[in-house]
Amino acid sequence: MQAPTRTQLAWLIALLVAWALFGLSGRGAWAPDEAISLGWLLDLRAGEVVPAPAFTLLSDLTARLAAPWLDLQDGARLASGLWTLAALLFTALAARELFGPAYGAPAALALMGGFGLMLRAHALLPEIVLLAAHAGLLYALALARRRPLVGGLGIGIVLLLLAASRGLIDLSAGLAIVALAAALPGGRVRMQSVLVALAAVALTLMIGLILRPGQAEPFMVLPAPAQDPVTLFRLLLWFAWPLWPLALWTLWHQHRRLGRETALHLPLVSLGVLLILALWPAHSREGHALPLLAPLALLAAHAVGNLRRGAAQAFYWFGVVTFLFFGVAFWVYFAALEWGWPAALSAHLYRLTPAYPSGTLSTAELGVAVAASLAWLVAIPLFPRASVRPILVWATGMALSWVLLISLFKPWAEAGWGYRPLLAGIERALPAAACLDAEVDPAMHALLRQRLGNRLGAGTGCAHLLRLEPVRPPASATPEALPAEPTAAGTVLWSGFRPRNKTRVYTLYRRDAS
Repeated sequence: MQAPTRTQLAWLIALLVAWALFGLSGRGAWAPDEAISLGWLLDLRAGEVVPAPAFTLLSDLTARLAAPWLDLQDGARLASGLWTLAALLFTALAARELFGPAYGAPAALALMGGFGLMLRAHALLPEIVLLAAHAGLLYALALARRRPLVGGLGIGIVLLLLAASRGLIDLSAGLAIVALAAALPGGRVRMQSVLVALAAVALTLMIGLILRPGQAEPFMVLPAPAQDPVTLFRLLLWFAWPLWPLALWTLWHQHRRLGRETALHLPLVSLGVLLILALWPAHSREGHALPLLAPLALLAAHAVGNLRRGAAQAFYWFGVVTFLFFGVAFWVYFAALEWGWPAALSAHLYRLTPAYPSGTLSTAELGVAVAASLAWLVAIPLFPRASVRPILVWATGMALSWVLLISLFKPWAEAGWGYRPLLAGIERALPAAACLDAEVDPAMHALLRQRLGNRLGAGTGCAHLLRLEPVRPPASATPEALPAEPTAAGTVLWSGFRPRNKTRVYTLYRRDAS
């Protein structure tokens, strides 16, 4: 397998950057996890301690830098794009260091092509830091075998980064990988001494600089595993596709020489530790599996360079057919939403999101979707007939899927999953400059803090109350036309829910004078 030329490398970098940054702005939170992460950013600006400082600090920095052009949430989400680019870069560098210069591009493409990364790379979620950190740890450990001082310094920085993520659990996993890597046949005594020294320095700096007096308890808590191994296995079947079949191919192809193939030992050790780490809960749903993609991408890149011609061709055509199907499905769903054909599918989609106004898609967004689809169709036969072609199809196919999702369905997703229609309805019903108390879930509370600012009360001193009701509306109910019975809370002014989450109904009350 040959290393990419300068021209090919330039195209690869452009693809990775465009994919990581596209679609980060111009939309609200589509899941409660994103809204909760926004609440941490507001807590940080209020001087409070936040659960994931490494993630929140960079989000605050990008939000401040982008403040003249983007709102708070869009600016903060830029940090996710930067962490994603860091993960791609470190994965490529680790592959180059372990396997050779030709393996860097396949490793980055393999990580980009992972099904589980697409949505999480473009969301305001703290686990993207864990992916970047473990990719950086793999690179630093690989580099330390050749340049112990530089690699050891990188390991120390990564350990600090892990300590500033979920605390003791992530730091323990990082130290376990470092200790096992130092004991591998490819390790060196000099490297071991550097690693031990820097691990001690990192631990000391973490305790002295990151933690404040009297606030070490959240860091020192080591929660019990909460994930079922069977559930994790089922998740990885799609979350880590197509990385895990390629990783299994590597193990099968090298199983007789595995003891001598020292380059594979580091990603295998990391994968083993991270599989155990994935049994612990994360801040966001399915975020506990995200760090596993880094070692799996390395093993997948190694497989790409050793696939037999028939297997490579089958994998390539399977990718082409898969994303052709996805592409056609995206356009059929778009036609049903905007043009009413097929009629049955259109009726189904409008039952899911009855508040969606058709015709809101701009010409520019439609043009981007058309251009991306045509570019992918034209590029498929032009891909070089090399071993990297199968993984290139999967990476570009995931890029096409993300572009079509954002370009064609962003307004529909906002109407179905977004919080902005709810917030707009609350503001319309709430008198101007009125104070509001909120008895709601953390996600809605964070969004109200951003939207209302000082108008959001902290107790029972406001004349208006927003409450999360433990009821489920009837199937025929529209988002803002719910039957609401008078309660002791006061007079009902408004009631609404997200169409794709009818289990959470929010009701706005005006408290009676009594």
